Amino acid sequence: MNPTLIEKHSKQLLQVMPATSNCMSRLTRLDRQWTMATMTGKINCSRIAQTLIDFIIKTQENFSGLRQNLIEILIKENTSKVVQEISAVAQVVIDILKRNLFERTADVGFLATDDDLVRFLSNPERDLHDISIIEDRLREYRDKYTVYNEIIILDTAGRVCAHLDQDNSITSSRDPLIAETLAAKDYVETYRTSDLAPDAGEVLIYSQAIKCPDTGTDLGILCLIFDFAGEMEGVFKHLNDFSKDTVLIVLDERGHAIASSNTDSIPAGKKINMNLDDDFQIISINNTPYLSKTVRTKGYQGFFGLPWYGHVLKKLDTAFNGSNDNSFDAAAIRDKAHFSGRLTHVEEASENVLSDLELVVQNGEIMAAKKCIEPNPVEQMEGRALPHILNEIKKIGDQVQSVFQHSTDELLQLVTASRLHDTQFLAQLAIDIMDRNLYERANDCRWWALTSDFKTILAKPNIDDADRDQMRKILGYINSLYTVYTNLFIYDRTGKILACSNPGEYNKEGRVLNVGYVAEALRITDSQLYCVSDFFKTDLYATEEQDRHTYIYNASITAHEDSSHVLGGIGIVFDSEPEFKAMLGDVLPQDGQGRIIEGAEGMFVEPDGKLISTTNPERKPGDTINLDPDFTQLNEGESTVKLVEEDGSLYAVGCAHSAGYREYKRDGSYKNDVLCVVRILI
Repeated sequence: MNPTLIEKHSKQLLQVMPATSNCMSRLTRLDRQWTMATMTGKINCSRIAQTLIDFIIKTQENFSGLRQNLIEILIKENTSKVVQEISAVAQVVIDILKRNLFERTADVGFLATDDDLVRFLSNPERDLHDISIIEDRLREYRDKYTVYNEIIILDTAGRVCAHLDQDNSITSSRDPLIAETLAAKDYVETYRTSDLAPDAGEVLIYSQAIKCPDTGTDLGILCLIFDFAGEMEGVFKHLNDFSKDTVLIVLDERGHAIASSNTDSIPAGKKINMNLDDDFQIISINNTPYLSKTVRTKGYQGFFGLPWYGHVLKKLDTAFNGSNDNSFDAAAIRDKAHFSGRLTHVEEASENVLSDLELVVQNGEIMAAKKCIEPNPVEQMEGRALPHILNEIKKIGDQVQSVFQHSTDELLQLVTASRLHDTQFLAQLAIDIMDRNLYERANDCRWWALTSDFKTILAKPNIDDADRDQMRKILGYINSLYTVYTNLFIYDRTGKILACSNPGEYNKEGRVLNVGYVAEALRITDSQLYCVSDFFKTDLYATEEQDRHTYIYNASITAHEDSSHVLGGIGIVFDSEPEFKAMLGDVLPQDGQGRIIEGAEGMFVEPDGKLISTTNPERKPGDTINLDPDFTQLNEGESTVKLVEEDGSLYAVGCAHSAGYREYKRDGSYKNDVLCVVRILI
């Protein structure tokens, strides 16, 4: 945290920190009492105790310096705590969005090569029946990937050939994205108003040219209009549960709000003062001061998308009103917490000063006793007065020390409570990221199972090498877009693998899979359904002859003319080790070099203790660990956090139970209980 920035705003910050302001008032009052007691000593005892009084004055000056240090530390640590909280939320706002949008770039790239869409645009004689068939296909796609409001197919002149939203009366478009998309090598991402959605305001569109696979000639354009408002509403609702009294915002490159959790305070289009370099800003909006933080996205798998930013505003007047949890043992925190040293050194310095003061008082009392028996009546009088003055100064010093310790205790408890809050938030965030990611896997297998070439080939009585090569080619292209899979494979109704996407897995072709998830997939006749293996060890996910644990998502492939006739299925092997570890790594606190900080650990685990993923190198997927009973009893969507002592150190341990995403794990078709546990050194 930049000390110059805090110093710049220290007066304003102090005004909104009740506990720190109260501490300063008490110390100021005690300082005045000390000054009065010292003046009394100078007036009444200067003849016998001038050196003593000089030392007391020096001690008071030392305490005054420590008081200033204490107030500065309280302001800094309170500010740092709040800024850390809002920075984490701002980062999550933009990074969760970018993770989602990365999947959209793969969607448009794959759907633009769909055989049915290519044939539809290649047919100059297409009629209303053809349009109805292709719109049914688009609708089936949207029913699986429920993140799109509208899907539009245009010809190269901008004429609408087919689309889904019946409330959208467009017949043609003059949007510049048509020419831009036709000129692009792959997809184009656009956010603004468009005549493709004339009544929707600003929309997020992913477009890609549809080309003839044989000649590369442009046939038309596919446009996917993303449900941006619905996505952000879900993100904001989830995050507001963990970050009260804040406004969460997505800003464009100009600093204009394009999404806001509070449209009354920050409507779309409102300009916000961004500053990506400072730790925080204090800005005024509608005469209300806010603590403000803007962050860049960290991107996802090299995708950064449009230049958007996460931004959080927290009302300054209430930003520091969090109540302390006095159930925490401040002495234990002081003794065992990793962070406590930097917060207690002022208190320790004050104890040293107080010890010197006590020694002075003791020496003064001895001196006073000697002066009381001196023949000089003036010295006798001063000797009798000195103990009372010394006792008063000693009492004031004890009160000052008490304030120092109380303030430090409060700060230790406050920071500990903040660490616990953050850890619970991170556990909830990680499990949400997992659910969102696996939601896409359920969508993928169902959609790819509808590929016309797969249906046509599997319907043949004999499948030759050319058919296998065609399936390999399609699977390979899909896998090049969706890089979270190590392999995609097609199997027939006996469970025999016919084709793989990964050349390194071609040796699996010909094997018959006598496993439960394949048998279940081959019973599915509803294109909206899918099945998932248990998290299990398999040579379908192996490296260097070492079988590994993963999920395999499956969907049935049914006949063109009769969906009740199952021809086979598709299995997609999730690259679980790096993908899950990356999800955990993205939420754990990191140092300046991007490494997970010492003492931080995350894991995905089943309630029975079976590890799915962990950042701990001493453990591996498939291991069994012991879980706290309070964690295993959590219901879907619930989370909790505990303060745990291990090997003389304190840890915040948070746990969150999977809640699903959109319809995934919520519609009853698939149940998969997973916990995320995050442990952070306090």
